[in-house]
Amino acid sequence: MVSPVGGSQAPSEVAANQQTGATGAGDFAAQLAELERVSKQAQANSIVMRRITTELSSEKKVADERVS
Repeated sequence: MVSPVGGSQAPSEVAANQQTGATGAGDFAAQLAELERVSKQAQANSIVMRRITTELSSEKKVADERVS
């Protein structure tokens, strides 16, 4: 937007900027909440993968001992 020659914004522009700021803050909070949700899901998936990897490793060691 173009400011008037005096450099100050019209009252309607100030109100619009304040509205956009509030919306921007809400969007940011929503993005943080989504990031937290995705991060927790990734952490849960990582724990499951480590458990499965440990179990498979243990089964492989048992199988290797039987062959030897």
